[in-house]
Amino acid sequence: ASLPDRIWELPPMDFRFLDKKEYQNILLYRMADNLPGDLPFYIRRYTLDRLTTQLHRHEYMQVNYIYRGSGKHFIQNYGFNIIKGDIFVIPPYVPHRISAGADDDIGIYEFEFEPDFINQSFSDIENTETFLDFAYIEPFLVSESHIKPRLNLTGRTQMEVEAILREALEEYQKKESGYVLLVKSLLLKLLVLVGRAFTRHLQDAEPQPLFGHQRNAILGAVQYISEHYQEELSTDEIAQKFMLSPSYFRYLFKSITARTFTEHVNMIRINKAIEMLKTTDMRVLDISCETGFNNVNHFNKVFRQQTGVTPRQYRKGCAS
Repeated sequence: ASLPDRIWELPPMDFRFLDKKEYQNILLYRMADNLPGDLPFYIRRYTLDRLTTQLHRHEYMQVNYIYRGSGKHFIQNYGFNIIKGDIFVIPPYVPHRISAGADDDIGIYEFEFEPDFINQSFSDIENTETFLDFAYIEPFLVSESHIKPRLNLTGRTQMEVEAILREALEEYQKKESGYVLLVKSLLLKLLVLVGRAFTRHLQDAEPQPLFGHQRNAILGAVQYISEHYQEELSTDEIAQKFMLSPSYFRYLFKSITARTFTEHVNMIRINKAIEMLKTTDMRVLDISCETGFNNVNHFNKVFRQQTGVTPRQYRKGCAS
């Protein structure tokens, strides 16, 4: 029997690891640059007519929705066509720019927010994990997989998203009593809808081959586990170390190893325990601690699940 992977917990949305040295000369916008400058969010609707925005970055999250026209979106110098109904999320510090089509202008809703603005509420809402995947995994697939880093919303979802953005913009412009709380609730609703749409997109999409960056990250994680199995290991920490979200890390890990993260960690630990049972006179309790199990009862349980016998029975069988 296999053990379930640990329950996913939302890590702090700290994107500073994306602030790479090679990006330092690219224009960086801060939330304070958006007048009046004292709010944790900013909303606008604008059009581009045969113009291109300057390559730039932000310290905050930015959601873009194309409400009319067509154009091109560039992330890290890779360009993708964008049309009405497309929604895409740019994480902090990632260089990007948008250009209008040659024969068409492009209309854009831009919703910017500080990650901390929604972080506390975010952890209590379903579908947020898939939004985080869409927000800071998809853009980093473009250089290797040429996956288009956006969703095209249609039908009811498109209408719901456009209604949310219209209401949020109106609240932001009027700034009536309680508007900050209302804008926050609209943003959270938007992110949940995006998460649901992204889930459907993953379910409907053709299976994608694994690409170099992702494969190397998982192989690096496997090596790290082999070297640090005695330590406390968690999916969230290892995923962050290899710059993948926890959910996508788990998906890739199982795709490559055919085991969940926890199954693989336990396999490494139990193999080490078997070696110690065969070659040493160490107590079962000490072997449990030496192989990364802080609870001998849990060690006994996992050992029996993987071998069919208890550690003591295994040692006795080896001796006979």
